[in-house]
This record gives sequence, structure tokens and C-alpha cells, in this order.
Amino acid sequence: MGVCCSDSDKPLGPADSYLLFAPQAGKMEGALPVVRRLDIKDEAAQPLPSLLESSFAFEMVRTSYLLKQFIREAKIDGRRFSASAQRNAAEPTCMVLGLERSPYGRGLALPKTFGGVQPHPRLPWVGLPADPAADKALVQTLAGRLASYIAHLVGTGGDLGDGAAPPPALVQGYRIAMEVIAREWRIGTGPAGVVQTDEGTSAQREIFANVRENRYVLGGEGGGLRSGADLLVDPGVAATLIYRMAQSRALAGRVAPEAFYAPFASNRFPPGVSPAAVLGTFRNFQAKLLGAWATAVLAGHAPRDVLDLIESYGAAFPAERSEAVRIFLVTTFGATVKAGGISTKPQDSTRALAELTGMTAEVVAGRRSLRDALAGGAAAAGPDHASSHEQVQ
Repeated sequence: MGVCCSDSDKPLGPADSYLLFAPQAGKMEGALPVVRRLDIKDEAAQPLPSLLESSFAFEMVRTSYLLKQFIREAKIDGRRFSASAQRNAAEPTCMVLGLERSPYGRGLALPKTFGGVQPHPRLPWVGLPADPAADKALVQTLAGRLASYIAHLVGTGGDLGDGAAPPPALVQGYRIAMEVIAREWRIGTGPAGVVQTDEGTSAQREIFANVRENRYVLGGEGGGLRSGADLLVDPGVAATLIYRMAQSRALAGRVAPEAFYAPFASNRFPPGVSPAAVLGTFRNFQAKLLGAWATAVLAGHAPRDVLDLIESYGAAFPAERSEAVRIFLVTTFGATVKAGGISTKPQDSTRALAELTGMTAEVVAGRRSLRDALAGGAAAAGPDHASSHEQVQ
């Protein structure tokens, strides 16, 4: 299929759409791969189109639309995202089968209708397997690739390669969290409604189990709780926190102040209709998490780690800060607040819960900081912490 566009700065299509491409074997335009556009009925693309119109992949591709609209439309304290960010956010979500790029690709060349090719050197795109039908955990693979692109887009304020790289723990943590949700997202009844436990690579199955069982916070001396400093640079810990936030009805289901939805609602929702109700619980959480993250980046306070991200979320949505802090402290057993953290032994669960509840109240009230245990360097994990299979959930 030819492309009539002759202007490389003109978007390839509506921003709220996706395009599928495949490389033309051996063809390059300088450093850019030459690709052809795939029709959604093309056999090579199957079963991607059906996944992108249902399943968790549907949620992820539409999350990319939400974020791009926020970057194009948001005006925060008189500031807007950069012109390059808005150009990136004006493009469709592009995916290329058979070109692997981590975490995403930049630049493609497309054939023109009357011969030759048109380079699009800055076009962002997501690389996908050449034979998607062979991937038994394709929805997880697709969710992970889209999540990597989304996290880099938000973490750079839309500039992608033009700005400072976002913290690896955050972008990888977001990707892992979305992969875990993809595996458990139900699209049908019975066992066939989710990705089966034996499907996907060993790495895909491992991150699912580790996040679900909160294993990433463990592994210190004797298999106990890791130091607070270690927890903040581990993508698995970030993934577990984002996953738990997404599962919390007190966060995901809560409607944000009306002004927050203005960039998402522009020319899209009739007056009086709540954007949160239209988005649904999960996309409402995605909009809030990514919106808070992007707002912090735009304000010059890009989150350095998942603790900063939690604080940015709480600053954007003060009514939800207490719950976000509680999830952080429970997940990390207070290791960034109290040197050595709180016991993970199941026999200590009643005492641990009471201590975590009190700690949450003190942090929310401002009497303690979420970084209290990090001020003079991270303390080693206490010797009495249990092994990973004994932890309190």
C-alpha cells in the first residue's frame, strides 16, 4: 500500500489510531528501514488486529492514545509540552512486525504512491515479533512492548530521545506491571479466558509470579528484606507497587478532580458526562498515574524512582495520597522509613500490620518521611526477616 504523504513532518494518520508495518527485506533508506503498511486482514498480521480490539492489548493501545492526547492538550501552570513532544504525540501508534528494537524504534521510510520512498526519521514505533501467531503469550508480549514505549514517552515528557533518559527502574517497572496484568486480564469464561500458566517464556512466567507474591522486596541477607536503597532501584519492586495501585479500588476507581480530565475530555465527551465513567476503572487509573508522572516531568521534577512517583501521584491527587502511601509501605515493609524495615514473618503479621498502620499515619501527617531510613545510607536488612515463601502479603 503506498503512502501519498510527501511531508515527513505530517502525521501518518490520526493520533488515536494504530498502524501495522512489515519491513521490506533488505531495503534501507540510509539508516532507516523501508517498510510496507499491513492491512488488518493481512495474514502476516494475525492475530494482532483482534487483540488490539479486545483483550488487555486494547487497553494498552488506548492508554497510548490517552497519554498522547494529554501531551498535546495539557497546559499546566501556563506551560505546555515541547513542540517535539507534541509532534511525537500527534503520530499514530505505529508497530513494525519483524523489527526488534528495545525499548522502541525511531525512524522509518515508507514507499510513496508514485515511486521512491518518504523518510520519517523521527517517527517512533514499537517492534513486534515477525510471527505473532507463534507467540502463545502474545498479549503479554504486546502489552510489554507498548508499555515500554508509553513509559519512555511519559518519562521524557514526550521528547523521547531528545531529552534525558527516564530512570530504568521506573520504565521497566511499568512494563513489568502491565505484563502481569496482561496475563491475568480475563476476556472469556473458564481457563481459556486468561493466559495459561505454562504459556510464554520462563522470564514472562517468572515476573508474573514474583510480582503477584511480592518476592522482589526480598533477597537480602538470609533471604530477608532488602535495604530501602536497593528496593528503590529494582524494577520488580516498582512493578509490584504499580500493580498493587492498579488493583486498588480506592485509587483506580476514584474520580479525580474535574479539572484533571480537561485534556482528555477536549472535544470528546458531551457536557455533563464524566470522563472517568467513560474511561472505566483501569484506564482511569492509567490516566491518573501517567498524568501525574508527565506533570512532574513538565514541572522539572521528573521522578527519580518509584518513591518519587508515589509522591507525585499523591501531590496530584491529595485525596488519594494516604492510600498510595499505605500501599508503598505495606509492599516494602517500611524499609525506606525504618532501618531494617518491619518483620515479614507470618507469626508477626498482627504486630507488623499495626506498625505499618501507625507508620502510614505518621508519614501522611508529615511527622516522618518516606526516606527516613535513607538519609544516612541504607541500613542492612534485619537478621530476623523470613524467606520469600514466608512473607506477609
